[in-house]
This record gives sequence, structure tokens and C-alpha cells, in this order.
Amino acid sequence: MSAAYRHDCTDAAAAMAFDFVFAIFPGILILTTMLGLMHISPEDFNLVIEDLGIIVPGHFITIVEDNIKYLSSSSQSLFFIGILGVIWPASASMSTTMTALNRAYGAQEQRSFWQRRILSIVLVVGVGVSLVFLFNLIVFSEQIEGWLRSKWDFPRLFPSAVAQLRRTGGLVGAVVVAACIYRLIPAVRQSWLDVLPGSLLFFSLWTFIASGFRYYITGFSYYNVVAGALGAVIIILLSAYLVAFTLLLGGELNAVLYRRRYRSPPGDKT
Repeated sequence: MSAAYRHDCTDAAAAMAFDFVFAIFPGILILTTMLGLMHISPEDFNLVIEDLGIIVPGHFITIVEDNIKYLSSSSQSLFFIGILGVIWPASASMSTTMTALNRAYGAQEQRSFWQRRILSIVLVVGVGVSLVFLFNLIVFSEQIEGWLRSKWDFPRLFPSAVAQLRRTGGLVGAVVVAACIYRLIPAVRQSWLDVLPGSLLFFSLWTFIASGFRYYITGFSYYNVVAGALGAVIIILLSAYLVAFTLLLGGELNAVLYRRRYRSPPGDKT
């Protein structure tokens, strides 16, 4: 925590959350268009949100559910417009993450602005593809179980195949995405094993934060009455800030372990 304080992780997390806000509305456009194109019901959407442990206010759920039924295959252009609207602010958030993690490692950035921005865009696209994969894994888990049953009689060996897919999907996805960020963003050479501790810390803290927010939203839902839509924005901002801060904490842990392991300042990537 002292290293996070010295490296201004709180300010960096605030900047990351601010950039994330600008990606929310085109992100909603992408999400609702994708759900419409895939003919996914609001019930399936709620199932994905619950199984991934994503905490969102009721206003957000309502917006998505109200728009799913209005979107069809003719809305493909909206999907690409939403992608363009998400990529730039989301890549700006990745760029802020890059600066913060380089500060944690004490690394001197040698990559040009466009190299950093292209890497940020690639990571944003990678995260998006991962989310789409997890989304389909959860929604179509029953069909996957049926296929396994027809091929290898899988459920007799593992009776809770669907439940296991849903539980492990979010776990593996969060750890892999965090590991990719920690491995590729800092201007240092690391192995995948080097970034595993921070990835596990990020997932653990994310799970703890998600549980706390779920308890708050279900137990103290009167924030909706007091603040209305503004309350939903506040919850989204706060959750984005906490996720960004935990991501940076994981990076700080990796940096500390890296210095102890190699007992020398990290070298720059060439």
C-alpha cells in the first residue's frame, strides 16, 4: 500500500475511471446490438451479469433490456459505430494504466506515442473478445453440456457441468485478462509466472468488491429513490474506480516481487 501511495495509484485510478465513463454509452450500444443480433433474451443477459459477478445499477439493466427488443440484424451499423466510440476512450484508459505500471516498476518508457496507443487498442479489442467468449460460454452452457453428454457421457462424471462452466468462466477470464495487461503493458521483460501473483490478487479483490457492492445494492437500494439516475452514475463511477485501483495494486505487487526476485532495477524493453 505504501508503494501504491508513493506512485499516486489513487490519481491514476481516478483517471482510468474517468476515461471509462466515456466508453459506457457506446459500450451500451455495442452490448444491446450484440444481444439483438444474437436473439438473446433479457433473462439470459441477467444470467450473464450474475455469473460474471458484474455489479451494475438497476438503471443500466433497464436501459439494456428496453433496447434489446428494438434491435435486429439491420442494426449492424450501430454495432460498428459503438466499437469506434469505445476504442478511443478505452485505449486512453489503457494508456493511463501503462504510465502507472511503468512508474511502479521504475521503468523508462521507450515506445512512441503511437506504439503505446496501438498496443492499448489491441488490448482493448482482446478484452472485448474475451468478454464475448465468456458471454457465449455462459449463455450456451446448457447446449455445451448436451454436446458433451452426446459425445462422452460427460455429466455422469461431472454432474454439475453447467455450474462448473459458469463458475470457472469468470475466474479464468479475469485472471487471463489481468495477466495479459500485467505482462504486455509495462516496459519491462517478464514471464507469465512473474505476473501471476498480481493477477490472482486482482481477482481476489475484485470478488470482494463485487460481493460488497451486491450487498449494498440489494440491501440499500433506496439510493435509487434519493439520487435517481445520478445514483446509478455514481455507483458506476465508484465501481470503475475501485476496479482500476485493484488492477494497479496487482501491478504494484508484481513490481515489488520482480525487484526482489532479480535484485536489480527492471530493464527496459527493446
